[in-house]
Amino acid sequence: MTDIIHGRPRPIPVDNPFFRWWQSIDQWTLLATLGLIVVGLLLSMAASVPLADSNDKPMFYYVYRQVIYAVISFSLIIFLSSTNLSVIRRFGIVGFFLVVFALAFLPIFGTDFGKGAVRWYSLNWITIQPSEYLKPFFVVFVSWVVSGNIDRNPRAAIILSFFSMCVCVFLLTLQPDLGQTVVLVGCWVLIHFVVGVSWLFSAVFFTFISTIAFIFYQFSNHVAIRLKTFFSNVIEPTSQMGLVEQAIHLGGFLGVGAGNGNVKWSLPDAHTDFIIAVAIEEFGLIVFFLILTLFVVILLRTLSRLLIQRNPFILLVGLGLLTIIQAQALINLGVAARLLPTKGMTLPFISYGGSSMVAMGILMGLLLNVTRRRTSDNIDTFMGGT
Repeated sequence: MTDIIHGRPRPIPVDNPFFRWWQSIDQWTLLATLGLIVVGLLLSMAASVPLADSNDKPMFYYVYRQVIYAVISFSLIIFLSSTNLSVIRRFGIVGFFLVVFALAFLPIFGTDFGKGAVRWYSLNWITIQPSEYLKPFFVVFVSWVVSGNIDRNPRAAIILSFFSMCVCVFLLTLQPDLGQTVVLVGCWVLIHFVVGVSWLFSAVFFTFISTIAFIFYQFSNHVAIRLKTFFSNVIEPTSQMGLVEQAIHLGGFLGVGAGNGNVKWSLPDAHTDFIIAVAIEEFGLIVFFLILTLFVVILLRTLSRLLIQRNPFILLVGLGLLTIIQAQALINLGVAARLLPTKGMTLPFISYGGSSMVAMGILMGLLLNVTRRRTSDNIDTFMGGT
C-alpha cells in the first residue's frame, strides 16, 4: 500500500559516478571545508567594507569578488577530489615548475603594493600571489620524489628534495616572505621525518635553518621589528597587536553585533591577516570556537584515514597538505592571541584574497583525493603502484 501511494523509491545506480565519489571521500572533511568557506564569506561582508570605502568602490564590491573566488575554489575541490592519482601527480609536478618560474620572475615583474615585499603580479583587475600556489604543488612534487626513491635510492631522493626546498626558500627570501617559508620548511621536515633521515643530515639541516633565520633577521627590517615587538612587554595601543587586543576584549563571548565593530576601520589588513579580530569583536568568541572546531574536524578526520594508509605517496602527500592548512591556521590564530610574532599569514578559506582562496581549493581537493576510500572497483593507479 505504501509503494502504491508514495511510489517505490528510485534506487541509486551503483555505476553512478557521483554516488561512487560521494561514498569514497570523507564527507565530514568536505562539509567542514564548506563551513569555513561560508563563514569566510559572512566575515568578508563585515571586514571588507572599509577596504571598499577607501578605494571608492561599492560597499560589497570585495564581497562579490570573494564569492567568485569561493565558487572557483569549491569547484576545484570537487574536480580534484574526483580525479585519479596519475592526474594528481602530473598536475602537482607541472604546477610546481610553473610556480617556481613565476617566483623567479617576481622580483622583475612583481609589485609590493606599498607593503615592502614583492609578492604579487598585478594583472589589471586581478592580482596573483605565486607563493600561495607553491605550497600544494611543492608537497606533491617532494612526495613524488621521496616515495619513488624510498627503496631504490633514498640518498638521491633526499638530495633532490633538499635542493628543491632550497630553491623555493631562496625565492621566498627574495620577497621576503617569512611566513610562507616557515610553513614550507615545516612541511618538508615532516615528510622526511616520516620516511626517516640520518643524524648527519639532521645536523646539516639545522645549520641551514639557522642560517636562513639569521638572514631574515639581519637583512629584513620588518622581520626584525616584528620579533622585537613580540618580545617587548609594552604593546602600543595604536599598533596592530594593540588594536587586535582591544578588539578581542571588546568582543568578549557574544560580540558587539554584526556591523558594530570598529577595529576594521583602523586595523591594516583587517580583511586578510587579522580577520579573526574582526570576527571576535563583532560575533564574539563563539565564532572563534566554531572556526577552530572546523579545523579540528579536518585534522582528525584526515588523520583517521591517513594513519591506515600503506601507500607511501598517498601518505606523504596527505600529511604534507594537512600540515600546511593546519600550520597556516595555527600561525594566524597564534598571532592574534599573541602567542607568535606577526607573519602576514592568511587564515585558510576565511581571509579575503583570490590567490589564497583558490590555492586552498587546490590543496583541499588534493587532500580529499588522497584520503578517498579506494576499493578494488575504483582504485587508481599511478607511478609506483597503489
